[in-house]
Amino acid sequence: MDQEQMQTVFLCISHLLSYPDEEWANLLDDCLEAIHTVQNDAIVNNITTFIHHIQTIPAQQRMEQYVETFDFGKKTNLYVTYMNTGEQRERGLELLQLKQRYKAAGFDTTDQELPDYLPLMLEFAAYAEQQYVVPLFETYANNIDEIRKQLAAIESPYTAIFDAIFLAFEELGVKPIPKGSV
Repeated sequence: MDQEQMQTVFLCISHLLSYPDEEWANLLDDCLEAIHTVQNDAIVNNITTFIHHIQTIPAQQRMEQYVETFDFGKKTNLYVTYMNTGEQRERGLELLQLKQRYKAAGFDTTDQELPDYLPLMLEFAAYAEQQYVVPLFETYANNIDEIRKQLAAIESPYTAIFDAIFLAFEELGVKPIPKGSV
């Protein structure tokens, strides 16, 4: 995949992992159209399968499922540093370091979302140069994989999205840093 296709994948996945309100639902067809330009059948299939599934779920149920999965699930929340330190003070330092990484890559974050929020990280990956993206995801791939495993254990449809993330990581050459090496 080229840079433009990788950008499409990361932006689409970032959107799909955002809160599924009505505006979110209105953009699903655009996401489907965009993802079909990507030359990685496995990524396209995972994302397409998820979108087709989620479109069959009534809006209220879809939103409740999202909240239950990501907002109330301690092991499936989308804040990737949370499983390292929870709400401890050390997490604040890690969040500050993340903000500095984004700034070094020329990516400005807002204060609306913490820098370890996975959809924000994926948006960063869509726009930043690969030299900044690969080390970031190598650092947090194990945490993201842990979320994926937890989602798979509860048979969540979001597992397909996380599978697509790891397929994109393979395309980028992301090699997760073994636990305990950081």
